[in-house]
Amino acid sequence: MPTLFEGETPVDLDTVGSFVAQQCPQWGHLPLRAMTTSGTEHTTYRLGDELLVRVPRDASSEAGLRKEIDWLPRLRDGVDLEMPVIEHVGAPSLDYPHTWTINRWVSGEDASARVLAGDVPSSWADVLAELVASLRAVDLREFAPHELPQGQRGGHVRCRVEALHGQTDPMSGPLDPTPVMGLMEAALDAGAPAPEPVLLHGDLIPGNLVVRNGRLSGLLDFGTLTTGYAAWDLTPAWWVLDRSGRERFRELLEVDDVSWAWGRAFAASQGLLADWVYAPRGHALAPLGARAVAEALAD
Repeated sequence: MPTLFEGETPVDLDTVGSFVAQQCPQWGHLPLRAMTTSGTEHTTYRLGDELLVRVPRDASSEAGLRKEIDWLPRLRDGVDLEMPVIEHVGAPSLDYPHTWTINRWVSGEDASARVLAGDVPSSWADVLAELVASLRAVDLREFAPHELPQGQRGGHVRCRVEALHGQTDPMSGPLDPTPVMGLMEAALDAGAPAPEPVLLHGDLIPGNLVVRNGRLSGLLDFGTLTTGYAAWDLTPAWWVLDRSGRERFRELLEVDDVSWAWGRAFAASQGLLADWVYAPRGHALAPLGARAVAEALAD
């Protein structure tokens, strides 16, 4: 598969096929094909009709995968969406130095195409609100501090503002944060919401949501799972929903003005970064990021 960034561990179809055959000979006869998705942390390969191989691009992505291995069993009973079932945890080898997994295939399609086409049913707002509420309901006091998931998201909006300045990329050039700075400054001016941390998925974007028969039915990729300000998981209001869906989503979660301003800022900044990084690479996340910025600015 083509690499996105310098420093990635390159793999190809033959390499993946070899370590599947070596570690899981019972599946070695199944056809293997590379997939093209809006994901950025892993390369993925369909293995037969029922399985998916997930291969981290680098050590940082592997850390997210290990978090997923640890937390998926803990969340399964509390989240009313289908989530991946890990059938095998692959060991690093001389050919590939990271942990990898084989997951049970989650039937359906990711939500990206429908979101970009403007085909977003109103019922999705209810499903997303229920999902966010179920994650917030996890009692973090039941876990020792070292057991809690750690990630780069979840912090104060001020950190997000600071992160937008001075960014550069070898293909994209310097980042111009101007389009979203009004939203970022409005979030700063709004004050701060309740600081009590909650469990966050951290990446509720269309590519991580599975649609089956028009319904949101599955949730993927827990590599950004973390704890922090609840406003971080309001981002699907702009990444996924339309204006009427946002209003319903906000009503169901009873979101105050400060948290809503923060969520809008997080969605816009994440979208800006996605479009900036991935558009020059021709990656499918770029148009989704551009849409999120447009939705946030239109409100």
